[in-house]
Amino acid sequence: MGILRFLLALSVIASHAGYIGIPFPNEKPYDMWAMSLVQGTQSVSLFYIISGFYMAMVLNTKYKEKTIKFYLNRFLRLWPTYIIVLILACIFTPVGSNIVRVLSDCGIMIKLYVWCCNLFILGTDSFWLVSIDNCQVHYLPAYINASSNGSSFLINPPSFSIGIEILFYIMAPFILRSLKKIWIFFFIGVLYFFYFILSGNFNIIYQYHLFPSSFIYFALGALAWHYSKNSNFVLTEKKTLIAFIGCIGLMFTYTLFPMIIILCFTIMVPYLFELTKNSKTDRLIGELSYSLYIVHYPVLTYLKSVNVPPLYSGVTCLLITLVISIIIHFMVEKPIDNLRQRSFS
Repeated sequence: MGILRFLLALSVIASHAGYIGIPFPNEKPYDMWAMSLVQGTQSVSLFYIISGFYMAMVLNTKYKEKTIKFYLNRFLRLWPTYIIVLILACIFTPVGSNIVRVLSDCGIMIKLYVWCCNLFILGTDSFWLVSIDNCQVHYLPAYINASSNGSSFLINPPSFSIGIEILFYIMAPFILRSLKKIWIFFFIGVLYFFYFILSGNFNIIYQYHLFPSSFIYFALGALAWHYSKNSNFVLTEKKTLIAFIGCIGLMFTYTLFPMIIILCFTIMVPYLFELTKNSKTDRLIGELSYSLYIVHYPVLTYLKSVNVPPLYSGVTCLLITLVISIIIHFMVEKPIDNLRQRSFS
């Protein structure tokens, strides 16, 4: 499953860069060279399904009665890489200094809000809902209001989805060990989508940037693990009919993917995991996906600041991001992973 995670990370890079491709030397259309993958927002949603699968697996096996160790393990997996990239972003891009300048006259509470969220990831998703003007925080969701500037206070904007992951990790030990609770979690996610559809307030903020919009994906991944391990589960005609009716109903939830594609992906995940779980190469490639995801945006910001032509920014970003990710993996993530295996297994 590592190669799949790697490709999803590439999809996010391609989405933010515009494309990953090499134009013809004579500047003819470069579309045939471009890497065509799923949209970045869709990639993140598929990552949530994979995350739900893995978290259900480890919480019911390796960390069945070790919730604190699970939390420590997740912290050591996410934060060290994130903080290194945050420091690099502040050194090589103007984002950090711009935030300092804008907040210079603001009170301590606003400064703590902005910097603590940026430092510890948790709460970064809330930046898409607010605007900070005249040192006051207003509820002004992005995309709905053109004047909303909350996301500009994120040093690394893609971190908001990591913040959503962390919220899920906090809840996961209390949900993923029970099949009944996972189904409740799933239907809360379904009701969330239906609420905004029926209220007429449906848009990308509620569809993607808020934590409840991820419930369906995390739950489906967890359900995929549980049912793939339940040898007593038999798909009868009645259950098949119920599943079919459920699929039809869920097609009206307007998630980022057509629901039938999401369900097919969910069914595929356990089989792909079994196929690749013993491959060291696949695992190594998959472990690069997190650093690729968290590194690429500051690299793009830097390339823009030094006026790299847009035609070449995508492929240049990919190459630089890949090099930095490999260095971080072997110099930071690998030693910490060895520590995690010794101390928190």
